[in-house]
Parts: sequence; C-alpha cells; structure tokens
Amino acid sequence: MAIAKKTRSIGLSALMFGAVQSGGGMPEDMVQIARTLKGTANFTTEQDQTQDFYSEEYPDAPEESVVSEKGLKNLVTSFMEWDNDVLKKLFGGTTKSVQIKDQNGKQHTVEKFVAPKEYVEIEMAVRALTPYKVGIDIPRAKILARFVWNMTRTEIAQIEVTCRAMAPAGAEDGTYEIFAITD
Repeated sequence: MAIAKKTRSIGLSALMFGAVQSGGGMPEDMVQIARTLKGTANFTTEQDQTQDFYSEEYPDAPEESVVSEKGLKNLVTSFMEWDNDVLKKLFGGTTKSVQIKDQNGKQHTVEKFVAPKEYVEIEMAVRALTPYKVGIDIPRAKILARFVWNMTRTEIAQIEVTCRAMAPAGAEDGTYEIFAITD
C-alpha cells in the first residue's frame, strides 16, 4: 500500500503582520512590512520541560514524568531593508527632521528615527506563507527586534525579528495554527 502524500513545506514567500484582535482570531488586513534576508526565516517549537519522579526501588528510570512548563514557540527572521515606519513598528520610537553634514561637509535635511528611551512592548498578529501554499498563523506574538549591523562590504545590515507566540485572546485560538491552501 502506498503512503498518501502529506503536506510539505520549503521556504518563505511572505511574512505578514497585522493588529492583534481583542476578541481573538487573525486580522483580515495583514501587510508585508519588509523583505526578509534569504535563508534566515525559521519557526521552532521548543521542547516542553518535564519533571521526573524516581523511586528508591527503581532509581534509573522515572516512575512519573509530568510536563512542568510548555516550550516557547518562535518565528525568527531577518529583514534586509527598512524605513522609519518599519522601525517604529518593530522598536517603537518616533521620527524627527534634522540637519546633518556628511563626510564631505555637505548639509542635508534628513528624517531621523529616534529610539524610545523606555521599554516598549510590541505585539502583532503574524502570518508566514510558503511557496508550497502552507502557512503559520500566530494570533498574538510579542515582537522582539534587534539590529545585526556588520559594517563590512560582504554583509548586509539586518534587523533580526523574533515573533514569540503568546497566549491567544480567543477561546478557539491556538498559540500558533498551521494550514495548507488546497485550492
């Protein structure tokens, strides 16, 4: 008997963001905010932590093993481009118009991103889509972003973005949901 073909997935075709819905579920309007650097996207589910209980009579194998803490679920990627709107979405902060001089002394007016002084918590709904028409939805994700900016001519500046799945708002929502588009 042949094994029926199952879902397969390779690559990333789009990573989209939207507002977390107070009643749960995924938002209707989601947008791709920047291009991702090839080969940087991954979705991982950490192994749950367990507590093992041993008896004096059988010390080499647990009598009971219970899950004491569920593992984290993270979607991580690196953006290879940004503008001030992307920076504000990922880091918080503001912008301001200022005059600067370049290395040749020429004056320019620029719109400068100003990082926030205080800690900013950012949450968004996240959807990853693959060329194999497979998707991952995270209805409520904590967004943790950081620059990885190696100033060499052989590497591109990146913003590493971790989308950590959080407890969902909706009773019917999972911390993450996987689907395949079949039509």
